[in-house]
Amino acid sequence: MTDGGFRISAAPAAEKNGNGTGEKPMGTAGFVILHYGDRETTDACVRSVLKMKDQKRIRIIIVDNDIEKTEDQRRKLKEAYRDNSRITVLKVRSGGGFSQANNLGYRFAREKLQTSFIIVLNNDIEFTQEDFIGRMERSFRENPCHVLGPDVVRAGTGEHQNPLDTRIRTAEEAAYTVRMNRMALRLYPVAWPVILRKLKKEEEKLRRKKAGEGFCREVQKDIVPFGACLIFTPEFVKREELAFDPETKFFYEEYILAYRCRKKGYHTVFDPSLKVLHESGAATVKTFRSEKKRLKFMLERTAEAAQIYHTMITGG
Repeated sequence: MTDGGFRISAAPAAEKNGNGTGEKPMGTAGFVILHYGDRETTDACVRSVLKMKDQKRIRIIIVDNDIEKTEDQRRKLKEAYRDNSRITVLKVRSGGGFSQANNLGYRFAREKLQTSFIIVLNNDIEFTQEDFIGRMERSFRENPCHVLGPDVVRAGTGEHQNPLDTRIRTAEEAAYTVRMNRMALRLYPVAWPVILRKLKKEEEKLRRKKAGEGFCREVQKDIVPFGACLIFTPEFVKREELAFDPETKFFYEEYILAYRCRKKGYHTVFDPSLKVLHESGAATVKTFRSEKKRLKFMLERTAEAAQIYHTMITGG
């Protein structure tokens, strides 16, 4: 069917011949994996990519964003993958924000490796489909777009985390987020358990709402894709030097990307025929051992990112 001249098809079934599509391959695919803190999580992610078909067309870029580690510790990560010529380890030297680190990997894949597709993902993602490359290419052919989002399934709960939202947030909503997170930070020293319980209740409420509305059951256009795994298609890669602009430290990247796409007339698509497993927050949990510290990190970063988003869409 068509929607405003933009074709949306039903989710394609996987085929068993060749690379899973029966179509001519569309070039190489670069997997940009953001490494932070937990080596075991990163190794599991890399192994899942190495199990895919079409290995000759796959390139892996591990972005070492753990700037607090010693040079010796960071060297060990690079040495672990030195025997595979299709794996590159890049080191973030300073800053260490989510967007900055991913942009480093994206630019390397785009400019140095000249990959057609660039898949930007957290290190706690695991791929479960060996024919993922073929499925991805077929989805792009069936649903031409600039950013493609797979079905991100949370390990343990089975929660479908994609799409993150069906619309971008307004300036008023962003301003409200900034105010509430700053207020929570002021109350944090004495009321952090109350704040944490409230956030967990809100998350559970949102999960039930999404499950009830069947967010994940069909192909959807112009959604806000979940940031744990984003596929930048050739239509995006050939036009854009950066995946994330403006850059944030953490959070709100999805809304910033969705707004940027809308402004430029780009399209985002969610396709549930593409599936990945998400060990949600695995690296963050191991980095911040206490819930209290994780909460403070989330409140600080969310307030900062929401302010950047608000400035972006209001122009001041």
